[in-house]
Amino acid sequence: MLQPTLSRAAMNTFGNAGISTKRAAVTNLLRLICIVFLLLSGATLFAQEFTGRVTDSSGAAIAKAKISVTNQDTKVVVKTVTTHSGDYTVPYLRPGLYSVSAEAQGFSQEVHTEITLQVGQTATINFALVVGSVTETVTVRTDEALLAGSGDVGEVVESTRVSELPLNGSNPMALLGLSAGATLGAAPHAMRPFDDVQATLSINGGGQGNNEILLDGVSNEAARGDAYQATNGQIGYIAPASAVAEFKIITNPYNAMYGRASGGAVDMTLKTGTNQLHGSVYEYARRTFLDANTWQNDYYHNPTPPQTRDQYGAELDGPVILPKLYNGRDKTFFTLAFENWSSTDPGTLTTSVPEPQWLTGDFSNLTYYDPNTQSYKPEIIYDPLTLHANASGVLVRDPFPGNVIPQSRLDPVALKILSYYPKPNTAPTAGLNSWNNNYETPVPLVDTYRNFLAKIDQNISGKDRVSLRYGFWERFETQSQNGLYGAPAEGEFPHAERVNTLYADWVHTFAPNLLFDFKASGIVRVNIENTGPAGFDITSLGFPASLASGLGGYANYFPSIQFGDNFTSLGNSGGQKAIGNSLAMLPSVTWIKGKHAIHAGLDWRILQNSTRSVQGGMSLSTGRTWTQQSYTTGDPASGNSVASFLLGTADGGSISLNPNTFESQHYYAPFVQDDWKITSRLTLNLGIRYDLNAPPVERHNRADYIFDTNVVNPVNSQVNPGLLPNGGPLKGGLTFLGVNGNPRAFYALVKNDVQPRFGFTYRLDDRTTLEGGFGIMYRNVAPGPNQYGFSASTSYISSFDGGKTPTGPNLSNPYPTIIQPTGSSLGYLTALGQGPYFINPHYKTPQYQTFSIGVQHRFLKSDMFQLNYVGSRTYHNDSNDNINRIPTAAFENCNILYGGNPANCNSGPGSYVTNPFYNIAPFQGTGYYSSPTIQAIQLTRPFPAFTDIQEYQLNNGRSWYNAMQVTAMHQWDKFLTVHATYTWSKTMDSGGYADQTYRIPARNIDGNDYTHGITLSGVWLLPVGRGKYFGGNMNRILDEAIGGWELAALYKYQSGFPWQLNGSTMYLSDAWVPRHSDPTIPNSIRGVKPCAAQYVEQNDGSYLLTPIQANCGGHYNFIVNPQYGATQNIIYSGIRNPGTSDLDVNLSKNFAIYDRVRLQLRLEVFNAPNHPVFTGGYDSNPTDPGFGTINKANGQTNDPRQVQLGAKLLW
Repeated sequence: MLQPTLSRAAMNTFGNAGISTKRAAVTNLLRLICIVFLLLSGATLFAQEFTGRVTDSSGAAIAKAKISVTNQDTKVVVKTVTTHSGDYTVPYLRPGLYSVSAEAQGFSQEVHTEITLQVGQTATINFALVVGSVTETVTVRTDEALLAGSGDVGEVVESTRVSELPLNGSNPMALLGLSAGATLGAAPHAMRPFDDVQATLSINGGGQGNNEILLDGVSNEAARGDAYQATNGQIGYIAPASAVAEFKIITNPYNAMYGRASGGAVDMTLKTGTNQLHGSVYEYARRTFLDANTWQNDYYHNPTPPQTRDQYGAELDGPVILPKLYNGRDKTFFTLAFENWSSTDPGTLTTSVPEPQWLTGDFSNLTYYDPNTQSYKPEIIYDPLTLHANASGVLVRDPFPGNVIPQSRLDPVALKILSYYPKPNTAPTAGLNSWNNNYETPVPLVDTYRNFLAKIDQNISGKDRVSLRYGFWERFETQSQNGLYGAPAEGEFPHAERVNTLYADWVHTFAPNLLFDFKASGIVRVNIENTGPAGFDITSLGFPASLASGLGGYANYFPSIQFGDNFTSLGNSGGQKAIGNSLAMLPSVTWIKGKHAIHAGLDWRILQNSTRSVQGGMSLSTGRTWTQQSYTTGDPASGNSVASFLLGTADGGSISLNPNTFESQHYYAPFVQDDWKITSRLTLNLGIRYDLNAPPVERHNRADYIFDTNVVNPVNSQVNPGLLPNGGPLKGGLTFLGVNGNPRAFYALVKNDVQPRFGFTYRLDDRTTLEGGFGIMYRNVAPGPNQYGFSASTSYISSFDGGKTPTGPNLSNPYPTIIQPTGSSLGYLTALGQGPYFINPHYKTPQYQTFSIGVQHRFLKSDMFQLNYVGSRTYHNDSNDNINRIPTAAFENCNILYGGNPANCNSGPGSYVTNPFYNIAPFQGTGYYSSPTIQAIQLTRPFPAFTDIQEYQLNNGRSWYNAMQVTAMHQWDKFLTVHATYTWSKTMDSGGYADQTYRIPARNIDGNDYTHGITLSGVWLLPVGRGKYFGGNMNRILDEAIGGWELAALYKYQSGFPWQLNGSTMYLSDAWVPRHSDPTIPNSIRGVKPCAAQYVEQNDGSYLLTPIQANCGGHYNFIVNPQYGATQNIIYSGIRNPGTSDLDVNLSKNFAIYDRVRLQLRLEVFNAPNHPVFTGGYDSNPTDPGFGTINKANGQTNDPRQVQLGAKLLW
């Protein structure tokens, strides 16, 4: 079989297929560089600072005492003096090892050394000076854990854990889930540096991706190039782990500098050079023989898929020294890093393909599995052209004799398309239908990735510090997602990304108590997505040249064909090229006045998104509808999607022609923060922030505005009013941005996003603090553009009589008329016969309220324990509603639970009427134009010339989160670091409608809710060997054997997410029976063998509640809603998916080479217990034989045990 490789053409994606994209990216990057340097080096808002109070031995404040803060690695000194109240604050410091000294006339100097200042930390160092000469010095070693100086809640992942914990993919973002209240939704195999792991981060019920991501204190968000999202977008730059110093996960941010999120913030700090040269060279390698096989492959006795991965790089930092020219010690420092990734990760797809004899029309071997009798039974193919009423008056079809479709009925286009399927190559899964899972193929994921970082830090003088950084990464990836290669492939061929980022910062000291900080950061991110290979000729399948002409560039791709019955799809949706630009600037000032440390600034951002060749093209979908016995009710004993397609019919499909776009958004947020040290025990953190988050604007006004519900549509004059239920007139029409007096933005600028922040810390004693806070934040908002008119969609018409008879065979020309984009030129005539949507013009920014109260206690010198109650409330969450819904009374007339009958809507007298829109030109390309009849209930809509009309961002959603969170930390000298967290939580959602027609509001457990979460992480340097506690004087040979061993481990447990039933299923009750002990048998929900029933039409036209599964004894846990039935209010069933647990281990051996040079050999094991996790969710289709089970044959959702060998040379 042809396997994917990264060809030279793929590697040149940016240079050839995306050459215009590349030029645009370079142009935009140069613009950003110019802006950055014209702004004289933007600055990072460093949240790290020392604060404290200087008193004499009696506790009296000492004013104008001199404070010196010295970085012990770079020797850079920052000085200030105390205020009249004896207080001081030294902000804008980089994380690192410091000493802090205080001196005053008539007192001895006091120096605190060995103080580790972590990212985002406000460290409190108090002084009690004793009378004496200033030349006398009292030195205090401060290597113990420091109590918090602010009410913020979070977790610092320090450099030891970043460098020593086993990281799958060496992505530091994989550690984001180590804080209490934080969860990562990414699978272990999706933790690579380029996987946008942060987009799956949820903090304290705020939702995935709704967090502020900072790098060196500045926004690291790249504007999304593919589409606007209601979350913070893709990440800009991910530095190699070797260049990361540490980072902090701030789960309850009460500092006003943080915003544009509903959750928390992550602030990552990169390494800065010191006066000593430091660096590393490393290689991580994976090979097939090191890995365990998947559960699925073991079950089928298949070998371990081949895997290779090489990740290598280097990092170097130190002073800038040019021999005989320049000595940069104490002044100029550099950091360089490079990383390269090349991998072929295993992947196996088990799916279904048609049996070869079916392609001749012969379905005589077609059977299905009957779980009631636990046996295989014939599955009958019915002729869609034979619909008739049986003796009881029920409409049914006749079967094909012998279950064989005559050759004359086989559609040539269907035969050509189906010929691209491979033949089955494995036995179907026992207990499922005879064709299910009959094809298995490797689908390796091939990746190439490069990353480069260069950083300069300059200490110009005691008053000025400057930092500059450039970062770059790119990746290319190929993988088949439907198990096929060549023209019908769907996947990534390739998926390519490139990021360029430039950052600068400048800190200036005007006076000891007045400091200025300015920053700018520019990011350009390019995405190229080719879902299938281009260069295909669609006419080779038998489609006409007129169809290819109407498709334009999309005719170069194999059309997307979706089959029911679990058959793998054919074809793809084309490609997309996109660019996202972002520019962030942040001027700020810090003023120390008395007991106040006041920070004020402006967070200003510009985001731009441009897309070209947006994915779309031609699609068809087919199921068993046309070959089942009843045209209204499906059953496992009749019909097949391949048979339906062979007859030249389809259930649906569309041709989508999408426009290029260029959208921009501006964001302004002034803020003020006051850290007020009321007493030596009590500190208040008071802040306020004001967001002006402007709505996005499309540069060329290529977007819709609102749906005007009052206007009489111009098409009214062409419609016979006698065919309308109310005689007309036809109202409603779509409007457009930037024309006819309409605004250019999707919604009005929100001007009341004021965000008060409050935090406090109260020191109960020297080891215990009480802390808490409350804050309001506003989420990033960026609704996607609605572009009816500028885009065009042509629907496939499957039937003119409500599904009784097909329009086919018509695959030879399934889209005789293709709607072309018309822009805003048609005015109110746009999207007739279709379902447009629009954004609520009075949209409000979702508001997030976060609060906490807790206690922090230090048991021993290096032990810390923290217990918090944490909560959040989110208001104005996004929701949507159909303003053109069919009236509830019309549905009730067809709902058997309300005394109605589906025939009243489907096939009974009056259910179909003359179509008033038939052959009226503005409806071309829709069923309204081509069908002479129309379902009568469609004309009961408020705006019958349209289908569903959704209004988005209605702001009536709400969520609430409550949790108990525990964090514990222990450190033993340099030898042992252990962190542990526990979270007990619940997240609820409400808002919107579970059923829009029946106006049933939704309220349920959040889909990402988990009850219990545990993390354990630690690094243990065994205290054995030369210079250690044990064997400190052993000889070097013995030390090489038993010294230098290190063990690091990371464990995560999370209870299961809720099992969400589909909207057509009602949950009634629960029953408990033991789980299967045989691991090859799928486990049922809570050990239940689910009992479901559905309403089945009887020969006399009545409906009877009939069990789907056997042995239910008349007791049903689930009921399938009848057609036109109402969705129940509370979707959550009380049933949860299985929990997950994962243990990763790193065993290292360090060898001393020379002086500071050492070699580290690493053995990293991911999923060390080799425990399979099946979190694909329970089958939620109650008519499936596997309903309520996890089909283990489809494979585990985590990776099997994987072993990685590594070597590091460090100095």
